[in-house]
Amino acid sequence: MHGRERILSEGAGLLSEEELLSVLVGSGTRAHPVGEVAARLMRGGLLRLRRAGYASLVETPGVGEAQACRVLAALELGRRAVALPAGEKRRLWNAGAVARRLFPRLAFLAHEEFWVLLLNARLEEMHAVRISLGGLTHCSVLPREALAPALIHGAPVVLFAHNHPSGDPTPSSDDQRLQRQLDESARMLGLRVADHVVLAEEGMHSLREGRLLPPAPAPDAREDDEPDDFDARAPARAQSGGDDDDRR
Repeated sequence: MHGRERILSEGAGLLSEEELLSVLVGSGTRAHPVGEVAARLMRGGLLRLRRAGYASLVETPGVGEAQACRVLAALELGRRAVALPAGEKRRLWNAGAVARRLFPRLAFLAHEEFWVLLLNARLEEMHAVRISLGGLTHCSVLPREALAPALIHGAPVVLFAHNHPSGDPTPSSDDQRLQRQLDESARMLGLRVADHVVLAEEGMHSLREGRLLPPAPAPDAREDDEPDDFDARAPARAQSGGDDDDRR
């Protein structure tokens, strides 16, 4: 029975990762049967696959442009689905709540992204805006761009987050220098900085709470620690490295 037929008769949850990939890849060829293509893509497991880019996918024998795009689209949908909320806005009152909000979206990216979350006085998320998109080791951010969304939306509290593709969440000297600039600029504008969280595969680092382990999935998510959806439409365009839409 083919993968699509099994999904219809048994549900997608009973299929293995290779079988699910076979459905995405579609039909194979005599030289590259679909099952073998899926097995090649799964070498290294899901951890390696979820960080794959277009170039590495099309280098896999039997994977063409269409198949690579389908796999990338499925991986991105999975990331966004995990980051979605169960309902109403939640309070981001500690680093654990922030991590459950952002870890699936940022921790496993192969490039750096810098986000600002706008919070009300109760630490409930109002908006989340991507300020800048960078490369493997750097993401250029200026304080005026990081704080502009808070002024536009009238948010009294801001929370900063970015990722480290290296896997190590330890803040770099550049991170520490930027945080001092952000703290000073926010204080002059009458804004409160709730936290600055660095996310990576090995864990996370909170400005307020220090080094922490990756968040564990919460089967019983509470109202004050569950995430809200992203609003990736930045109200003010970020610098050249950024974008006002996370669908890029």
